[in-house]
Amino acid sequence: MNGKRIGIFGGTFDPPHTGHLMLGEEIREEFCLDEVHFMPCNAPPHKDRPALTDAKDRFAMVVAAILQNPAFVASPIEVNRPGMSYSIDTVRVLNDEFGDEAELLFVVGLDSFLDIETWEGYEELLNLCHFIVVSRPGHGFDDIPVRLPAWIVDRIVDLRTGDTDPCSFLGEVDPGSPRRVFLSDRVFVDISSTKIRERIGAGRSIRYRVPDEVERYIQANGLYQDVAQPAEAVS
Repeated sequence: MNGKRIGIFGGTFDPPHTGHLMLGEEIREEFCLDEVHFMPCNAPPHKDRPALTDAKDRFAMVVAAILQNPAFVASPIEVNRPGMSYSIDTVRVLNDEFGDEAELLFVVGLDSFLDIETWEGYEELLNLCHFIVVSRPGHGFDDIPVRLPAWIVDRIVDLRTGDTDPCSFLGEVDPGSPRRVFLSDRVFVDISSTKIRERIGAGRSIRYRVPDEVERYIQANGLYQDVAQPAEAVS
């Protein structure tokens, strides 16, 4: 393909942290991506968290987080769209924006991918973009053939053996062929946005857990100051 090769990295980013950036850069390098679009959602359909920080603040923090990387793009597509943030709607918009020549690669954790059949328009989504599935603690890649139908399993390209170079592989994929599901040994670094919010609420340092620009935004706007602390365990 002659168009751009674009990674789509969605999430709540509440707040964005260094783990997000590390994964985005590793995926960019591994798949020779021209851009990685960080896509903060408006209303996540698969998360039951009513106290989500205002979308404008989460988007502003993503903008602050990625300032130092020219290959990273903060996308307002989902925060500007009212209602639930369905990935299929986002990918349709990106397809319209970049055209048929662009290759879209959707980054997702293994835990979420195992539930792909619950996603809105998942069959169309799997036909519009490649997926990059990265590992998550507590979930094994061996669960995929058990949990998901054969037509999805048949699209898998397992990169964990080191036998396949994804950059070269993508360069040889016929535009009319089915989109692929890449299993990557890249991982979401175990930095928890929940723990970051709790640390802020407790008045503790979040230095090195988030970029300095994000920390300054949080402090300037008084975010997460009233986050409740987890109850002490009773022995």
